[in-house]
Amino acid sequence: MEGVLPVGTKIKTMYGNVLTVEKFLAEGGQGGVYVVNYKGEKKALKWYKQSAMKNPQAFYEHIKSNIIKKSPSEEFLWPIDMTEWHDDTFGYIMDLRPDGYYEVKEFTLCHVQFKSYKAIVTACLKIVSAFRILHNFGYSYQDINDGNFFINPENGNVLICDNDNVVPDGQNVGIVGKPRYMAPEVVMRKNMPNALSDRFSMSVILYILFCLNHPLEGKKYLVPALTNEDQQKLYGSNPVFMMDPDDKSNGPDPVVHANSIQIWPCLPDYIQEIFLKSFSKKAFEKPSARPSEKEWLNVLTRFRSDIISCSCGNEVFTKNGENCRCDSCGKRLSIPFKLTFSQYSIPAMKGSRIYRCQLGVCNQDVALEPIASVVENKSTGALGIKNKSGKRWDAVTSKGVARKVAPDEVIPLKNGITFTIDDSTVKIQSNQ
Repeated sequence: MEGVLPVGTKIKTMYGNVLTVEKFLAEGGQGGVYVVNYKGEKKALKWYKQSAMKNPQAFYEHIKSNIIKKSPSEEFLWPIDMTEWHDDTFGYIMDLRPDGYYEVKEFTLCHVQFKSYKAIVTACLKIVSAFRILHNFGYSYQDINDGNFFINPENGNVLICDNDNVVPDGQNVGIVGKPRYMAPEVVMRKNMPNALSDRFSMSVILYILFCLNHPLEGKKYLVPALTNEDQQKLYGSNPVFMMDPDDKSNGPDPVVHANSIQIWPCLPDYIQEIFLKSFSKKAFEKPSARPSEKEWLNVLTRFRSDIISCSCGNEVFTKNGENCRCDSCGKRLSIPFKLTFSQYSIPAMKGSRIYRCQLGVCNQDVALEPIASVVENKSTGALGIKNKSGKRWDAVTSKGVARKVAPDEVIPLKNGITFTIDDSTVKIQSNQ
């Protein structure tokens, strides 16, 4: 095996440290991954095969530059140091994947399952937020695929690995992506990977997490031998979303795609709509027509708020904050109040949050910042809205009296109360 590092090998790093190889972890297309002792801690070392790099010196300088610039978001397992040249090649150091995190394929193979649907939505939110920050930093990832993500099924936390191919948008280090995840224009070699092709690949991952099937691998995929020409049509020249309501040519198979058939109708209409936009004919042909990360954040934060739990343990997808019934036990779920924005409402239940991105334009680093939350008074059991924005709100009581709401102050859930955050008004409405 090319470029194997024996246990005990010591290598200097560019920051003047010395790492010691402790254990081989895995082999990949570009090289191997090892557990190393780095500054007294266990870290991961990705060690490159010399034959996997077209221009090793340029690639070395590229990774060195990313290390100096530092990670744009905590979700990325970003390179933190790199080795000096050793036997005509090199590697970089990153944090190890913690216990309890799994690759996407583990979920699709049902080797592991999410604890809740809210955890799935949380994972999707973290993925979208991370790539929004990455793109706003001027980078593109260029190789988003099912092997890039480590996800905690208990809480939806996400870590994104393989960041050595991240480059300033518009540049490329020779990577075009992994088959099945490349955007159509990259498959057809009309464009090299960029931030817009990242959006396509990201949408594929989101659909897989929601529905446990690949969005383009409908019945056209189910042939005895998928030729290169077949694959080019399926992913490049003639892609068709398996749930496209106007083109059934690549629709789901009742056995192979049972997950999509069962889950898709249960998804809120606004989630269906953004997937239909992501995998529309227009978005296949015109990359700029794909939903932005901000659009994804808007619908995902809404979806997270719309999920409530029944006493039987089932998760229920509410609609516009209205009362509903559990589709498992049939129990009527009472939602006394809802929070109404300009375009939709969400249930005002204990733990419900208002995120900054739900109120309009915001900076990428605060998009998922909770600026209000529904809390319970431990003495009375009454629910109220807590100001978590760090700013004073302008509010109007149910009797029409204007007042200020200080940071960390809680106002009661009462019909007709309105409060304004950053020029956006939220209204408390009763469902009784």
